[in-house]
Amino acid sequence: MIVIGGILGGIFTTTEAAAIAVVYSFLLSAVACRQIKLADLPRILLDIGIATAVVMLLIGASSGMSWIMTMAKIPQTVSAALLGLSVLHGSAN
Repeated sequence: MIVIGGILGGIFTTTEAAAIAVVYSFLLSAVACRQIKLADLPRILLDIGIATAVVMLLIGASSGMSWIMTMAKIPQTVSAALLGLSVLHGSAN
């Protein structure tokens, strides 16, 4: 309700809503349910850092690959090849 209400009410953006959801979940699990202890925080933060690094590595690699493909004009070549196949197939009928 907090996230959806805040977004629909114009109180915060979707990115801010994600941050608020994280803080709310942390407070709920640490304070209300007492599932996270202070000693667990370094391990949790390390796991979060590793997961974030993996995602950022994937984003960086895909950005580099898309730049290389654009400079090599691979999308245009593939598109022309596929259009050439449909023209050849269409003229056979």
